[in-house]
Amino acid sequence: MPWDQAQGGVNTVVRNLANALRERNREPLFLFPGDSVTPRGGVSRLGFPAVHMKLRPPRVAGRTLVSAATFALSAPAALWQLARLVRSRGIGVVNVHYVEPYAAIFVALERMMGVRLVTSVHGSDLTGLADRPVDRPQIGFVLRHSDVVIAPSLAYADYVRREFPDAAARVIGIPNGVDVDAVVAMAAAPDVALPHATRAGLPYFVCVAALMPKKAHDTLLRAFSTLGHAHRLLLVGDGPMRGEVERLIEKLGLSDRVFLLGEQPPVVVAKLLAGAVASVLASRDEPFGIVAVESMAVGTPVVATKVGGLAEIVEHEHSGLTVPVDDPSALAAALERIAGDTALRERLGSAASESAHRRFDWRAWSSTYLEVLADGR
Repeated sequence: MPWDQAQGGVNTVVRNLANALRERNREPLFLFPGDSVTPRGGVSRLGFPAVHMKLRPPRVAGRTLVSAATFALSAPAALWQLARLVRSRGIGVVNVHYVEPYAAIFVALERMMGVRLVTSVHGSDLTGLADRPVDRPQIGFVLRHSDVVIAPSLAYADYVRREFPDAAARVIGIPNGVDVDAVVAMAAAPDVALPHATRAGLPYFVCVAALMPKKAHDTLLRAFSTLGHAHRLLLVGDGPMRGEVERLIEKLGLSDRVFLLGEQPPVVVAKLLAGAVASVLASRDEPFGIVAVESMAVGTPVVATKVGGLAEIVEHEHSGLTVPVDDPSALAAALERIAGDTALRERLGSAASESAHRRFDWRAWSSTYLEVLADGR
């Protein structure tokens, strides 16, 4: 993985996968970027054994020749260290999550050591390549030479096949799983301090999403601005667009009804979801949408755009309401409808909980995932 973090959608996936491996008496080992080609051991923020080591990409934008030369000089030492790690730990599978150009070294490792190379793509690792033209052929090389490429939804699998036709035969979609019971338990946890914005007792919508363009907070705010003053909107998450979101809130006169809560611990997120009228995702692009499943798990219906993985998770008029992308009027109408109809909320919430447990529980998901990691398709 390219980072060592405890929260976020990708980290939820790998935590569940690592727990599933441990249940089967297989000890996972995390590999993160480090400062030295010599591996440095430790423990990841998710609580699993970890190794940090420096892996260079074959090419870097703006320094093509220098980076290529540096890679040529450093790759043999990195490959030797990785091969040593594979032998000493008895590693049979390398599962790359959120593919970066430096993953090209694992193609060489696969050829040299006979390990199985599985690449799991998650979203902006591929959708953001339009802004990183130097990275595209390098990542295409990794996908093309992986034994399997796993996408987090059927829709995203189709996207990967279209964008990388040379790797299309290797791509499969496995919709993500969530530890549904753990989310429900967190939502019921006592003595958890919630943000001040929830203490007035007013009904609220909640959006749990990073503040970035694809999450379309601008569309959500414009839709919410047309609703009456009886509800609040809580925005959980942070990101590069925080300043723009703050300015739009002020411009639309929503400072007394919209609250930026920043990043919050999972237990607080679960309780905020459980207490909401509905959770809202106005995304322009969403390879999966773990928070939608978490919302459904606690019986809170979802109002979401009909895009990517969200279209597979949220069943319109059954577990939530879906609307077109970038349509503030349609989104506002859905919010107004769900806010004003208690019977609808209860019906959708009940169906949402049942759907989350039946379709997205992590144990069934992990069995499928581990079969693919081992040798299946």
